Amino acid sequence: MKTTQITIVCENRAGLPLGILGEHGFAAHIRHNDETFLLDTGQGMALMPNANTLGLNLSRLDHIVISHGHYDHTGGLTHLPPQETQTPLHAHPGIFGAKFLEPAPGRGDIFIGTGITPEELRERFKIQCDLKADLTEIAPGVWFSGQVPRTTDFEGPDPELTLKTETGYETDLLLDDIALLFETGSGPVIAAGCAHSGIVNIMAYFSKALGLDEFHAVLGGTHLGFSSDPTQLDRTIEAFERFNIQKIAVSHCTGNLPAAKLCQHFGSRFAFADAGWQVTF
Repeated sequence: MKTTQITIVCENRAGLPLGILGEHGFAAHIRHNDETFLLDTGQGMALMPNANTLGLNLSRLDHIVISHGHYDHTGGLTHLPPQETQTPLHAHPGIFGAKFLEPAPGRGDIFIGTGITPEELRERFKIQCDLKADLTEIAPGVWFSGQVPRTTDFEGPDPELTLKTETGYETDLLLDDIALLFETGSGPVIAAGCAHSGIVNIMAYFSKALGLDEFHAVLGGTHLGFSSDPTQLDRTIEAFERFNIQKIAVSHCTGNLPAAKLCQHFGSRFAFADAGWQVTF
């Protein structure tokens, strides 16, 4: 029977095995049936050391996916070895936007976007950008969400994250934020980088678009650690229960207090998806 194996390569916390590095960021290596995927690349400092420790060959990827255009998910692109064959990079067109932190007293422009162009990726790394905003099956049983509709009233944008325009700064709605869904032997599994579009919005969209009533697992960043809505965590837990999630493995931007509450609520269904953590479906 074919399997889906997910290994967290980059994450804020370092887990086992020995020699794993932690950094603020996210990357996951996924073997789905006969194909390999790299979802995000972290900042770049830990990507290759951790991949080597974990025995992962990042020069022979079938697919690279970028969940959104922030440095802590795209910085490792310039640390990847050139691919042995031309490799597609799946992402929303907005990943190359002029993304900055909102200016604050004593803090000037801080660029937090993707620090490489599609041309450089193609010429230096044999990575060909495949930019799209629509739901797409990028491999058998692997769905790229495309732009996620914002339907909840409790998953809003982070006002500190901005786009720089000719007239100044505006709140970045992170329309480029996407997620993946893998059809596994255990059931549908969602992998998110940061879930800026809202993890409940992501689940609701996949549910409606693919006719799914439940998901086996949700993995990755959930952005609960930056919520300005005091009801968001409880309503997210309600949604996890409604979709009958059997494994919730959180990373990166979930936040310590939300993660603790998720752990307390879900017990054995919960996991900290630290760098080095691995799961097979």
